[in-house]
Amino acid sequence: MEKKGFTYRIAYGCWLNDSRTEPIVCEDWPSIIIDEQTLSSLDKTMKFVKDAGYEYFDVFGLITNNRWTNDIVSTVSEERRALVRQAIDIIRKNGLKLIYGLGVYSWGFEDIVASNAAVRGTSHQVMCASSPESEKIMQQVVDFVATTFEIDGYHLEAADQGRCHCEQCQKYNDIEYYNRINMLVATYIRENYADKTLLVNTSGYLRWGDVFSQEQLETLRPLGEVIDVFIDVGSHGIFVAEEDRPEFIKNFGAAFGTANGFWIYPPQRWDRLRWFIPHFQQNIEHLGRLYRDGGRSCELYLSPLVNPGVEFTFLCNGLFLQDPSRSLDSIVEEAVERLYAPQNKEEGEAIANLFLEGEKLFFASYNPVRNRTLDEKHADGVEDVFFWSLEDPDKAQPGELFLERLFGVGPGFPSYLVQHFDAEGREKYRQGLEKLLEQTTKVIAKRTYCKRLSRLKQSLLMVLADIELVNRELGLS
Repeated sequence: MEKKGFTYRIAYGCWLNDSRTEPIVCEDWPSIIIDEQTLSSLDKTMKFVKDAGYEYFDVFGLITNNRWTNDIVSTVSEERRALVRQAIDIIRKNGLKLIYGLGVYSWGFEDIVASNAAVRGTSHQVMCASSPESEKIMQQVVDFVATTFEIDGYHLEAADQGRCHCEQCQKYNDIEYYNRINMLVATYIRENYADKTLLVNTSGYLRWGDVFSQEQLETLRPLGEVIDVFIDVGSHGIFVAEEDRPEFIKNFGAAFGTANGFWIYPPQRWDRLRWFIPHFQQNIEHLGRLYRDGGRSCELYLSPLVNPGVEFTFLCNGLFLQDPSRSLDSIVEEAVERLYAPQNKEEGEAIANLFLEGEKLFFASYNPVRNRTLDEKHADGVEDVFFWSLEDPDKAQPGELFLERLFGVGPGFPSYLVQHFDAEGREKYRQGLEKLLEQTTKVIAKRTYCKRLSRLKQSLLMVLADIELVNRELGLS
């Protein structure tokens, strides 16, 4: 009999400081600082993650973000190595396995590409996939990580920053290209570090909004025989169409999975209470379909758990992953009990309603189709970063929702309230939040001090303040 629940329950960092309880205001994304606050946040977060039922923590940014040195080993100072080991000790102490986020021929090789002509193709960000020297450097990176730090697996991501289009590489189409370099690295790891869990994430394999054809799906199968987990991440739409998924999974060697279906990409520079967007109902519905189709892995994005909507969503998702047969009502009831310890049934139902109705309100007010006409100061900054479907860009829908500009220094404009809301949607959202605020205040008044309820109230107030900010900026108030 098959074991109930998802086999691979993975909390996805995605970068080390994405779940940090305090913002990093004065650094551009992605910050890889490891300081006392990073380690303290990590300890609290890992404990919660384990208690919520997750078994793996997958993260980028432990060692570097985009600065591998030519000799690889001098990338990391002794001081940094000690800090990385402290972070790893925290992860392991809390009973989680660590999957190390590794860019494949990309994410970290800009300096090497600039200084080493043997790996330089047509991109300043990625190494040429046809160069034997590139393959050798990737192997050196794998060896350095595996022999220097105690990790349990690798998250391989080859396509997020594009590819080389030199004459030799041009003979491969995109999927052949990314499969080839993922296979090279995965095979090397299998042959030399057989005990490591191997995960491949599809980010960038296609333009967002497009899906794999049947022929393309077949080209993925050999990779599934080498790796353990294959994640169709779905940042702006999944690549394996749901109607094709059951048949594809049936004869696929790796555990197939996705991310949440919908999630908030953590705003690095924002106050952690500045948004209130629970999305556990959407996630559980998405993950339920995945499970029924045969998917047994998932990689769920992790945000700062001090945010009430984030915390509640992440716990509900974890409870579901352990037992997909559970009803939504029982999951919500347990989450309320564990987080808020209500004094009676009536109070428990009132607290549950804040999250249930808060989620329904958000999705009833927002538009999943991007407003592509915004000026730069109001937009989320990713319009020209990602590749969108040529057939119909509007097929690309969150997936990940950016609340402010991804890049920059200092807290940014709340772009999501214009990128995915029109004036009518914002007003509907504002009125609904006012009602939620009133209900929250009533719950608070009937019980002894509760830090989590106080944070929830503050979160609602901050979203209302942002709506007012947007309306003033647009001349609507």
